[in-house]
Amino acid sequence: TPLSVGLAVVGYSLCSSTLLLANKMAIEYLPFPSVVSFIQIIFSAIVVLLIKACGIKVDGLEWDKLKSYAMYIVAFVSAIYANMQALQQSNVETVIVFRACSPIAVCFIEYLFLGREAPSGRSALSLTMVAIGAVFYCSADSQFLLEGLSAYSWVIAYFFLITFEMTYGKKLTSSVKMDSVWGPVLYCNLLAAGPMFLLGYANGDYENILEHLSEMPANGMAILMFSCVAGTLIGYTGWLCRGMISATSYTLVGVVNKFLTIL
Repeated sequence: TPLSVGLAVVGYSLCSSTLLLANKMAIEYLPFPSVVSFIQIIFSAIVVLLIKACGIKVDGLEWDKLKSYAMYIVAFVSAIYANMQALQQSNVETVIVFRACSPIAVCFIEYLFLGREAPSGRSALSLTMVAIGAVFYCSADSQFLLEGLSAYSWVIAYFFLITFEMTYGKKLTSSVKMDSVWGPVLYCNLLAAGPMFLLGYANGDYENILEHLSEMPANGMAILMFSCVAGTLIGYTGWLCRGMISATSYTLVGVVNKFLTIL
């Protein structure tokens, strides 16, 4: 129903806008993006397993479903890592700008590969206006002017990864039958834990990590835990919302809700 769709969109928007800011704050206290992401992933997986243990319906692990989610996990982990690196080396506004351009790419990919109709004139104009706003921001961004495109290597990588993730994620909701929304959340986090850990380990992020964690102030630890809770909630609301609307609409919602982040 329209009400359920609206509630799903609002819930996803609140979680998404909050998580971006929480991640930026968390890596100020623990400057290892892959470690922060790994902690969030493990936290989410444990929460879903506890929910399953309490008797709430959660899909069990099945080999065919695991294979279907494998490619999505590659993009999912890579996009998270690129996003966290971009937040560490840039600013929240810059990440939002590149994210704002992704609905146009998703729109065309959805039309070419998912059988969606081409966007109407009004839809195309709306997406173009979002992109134009992003271009004007980039032209006035001091980091862009001082450092050029090299300052944006991680956000450019994030742009391509999030475009693929959004499109392929929508394909999964229609091609892989899940009995509950918590199912995709469990699959994604369990499958992503290993690659995320190895990515951080290869980058040397886990050297003296226990010492860094022990030295974190109480407010830093609180922010990290808050980001874990937000990460778990965005997993649920994100898959719920993705199943109800198109990939382009889902991507655009993810852009528009960043106004809340800026505020």
